[in-house]
Amino acid sequence: MATSVIGALRRFLPEAVARRPFLNTSRRRAIWAMTHCRTAEMGGHIHACTDCGKQSFAFHSCNHRSCPQCGGLDTAKWVHRELGKRVGAPYFMVTFTVPAELRGLFQEKQAKQTYDLFFQAASSALKDVLANPKWLGAKKSGFTLILHTWNQRMGFHPHIHGIVPGAGLDKQGNEVTAKTPDFLVPQKALRAVFRARFRDLLATSELPQINDPSIWQRSWGVHLQPFGSGANAIRYLGRYVCHPVIGNARIRQVEPGHVTFQWTDRAHGNLQRTDRIPGTDFVHRYLRHVLPTGMRSIRYYGFCHPAAQRTRERIALFTGATVNLGAPAPTLQAPPHTCSRCGTLTQRMQLLTPKWKTARAPP
Repeated sequence: MATSVIGALRRFLPEAVARRPFLNTSRRRAIWAMTHCRTAEMGGHIHACTDCGKQSFAFHSCNHRSCPQCGGLDTAKWVHRELGKRVGAPYFMVTFTVPAELRGLFQEKQAKQTYDLFFQAASSALKDVLANPKWLGAKKSGFTLILHTWNQRMGFHPHIHGIVPGAGLDKQGNEVTAKTPDFLVPQKALRAVFRARFRDLLATSELPQINDPSIWQRSWGVHLQPFGSGANAIRYLGRYVCHPVIGNARIRQVEPGHVTFQWTDRAHGNLQRTDRIPGTDFVHRYLRHVLPTGMRSIRYYGFCHPAAQRTRERIALFTGATVNLGAPAPTLQAPPHTCSRCGTLTQRMQLLTPKWKTARAPP
């Protein structure tokens, strides 16, 4: 049995779905995509070697964001692009979390609306605190927010990471930067504004209301950490941007009835531990992190938005970063297809039509 995520999913998905047959549309789409990824069902191409004549099949990927076999090239492209967008100011990573009592809001039909509210509360709180003249004073700031929904044991733990450059424009339009590379804004102030913003947005929404007033009195989890030039933060988050909850490197064993995987115990000095759980539980934990259809897990704000290139270049020039004002920077491309026998570049000979296009539409 294949010791991989896709091997475990394909082994235990039928049993897991049979036990819990009522799945929402987004999870059914994810199941269909993952079980047919890189198979004849998806179509592909026939390649032939120009030297030895060997033919090979290259089946298409599903490109679903929950598929463990896809996302490698997209991740590399994202990291490459974001590294090229950096300005010369110090960077910080801000992490927003919500109390466990609120995680029930991120369920089923109301999930997308709750995620949108989460993004809105985090972005507005960060924007307002960055604009405070006592600290950065950036009336026009910029940052990127990235949603994660899991912890090391594949449990449901929604949180948002923010990549925040300590720079912007004040209300007069002048460039401003963080006073020191170790301080952006007070963590306590950002935490209080985020909590209040989430409470106010929830009160005016159609989501279920929270009857426990103590939730709005406790200290919420908002963490702020300096990250130098931002390169390490981008590379770190890049590992999760286009990849699902767990990768093949953490799968230790797939045996009849069970899956064993490795996880890092951050509460005890990053010790490496293993969990052995039933295969159906592994599938249920995995599917819990399939996002609603149409949900954007990465969102750009201010001068970090792709449409704000001129403002970003102005801030980059002011902060001493290198700006490419000529031809656009080269983008990453997929590696060419080579012959498995002699290593020569192959030639694409024939297109294989996906079976679902000739039979029926995918669910």
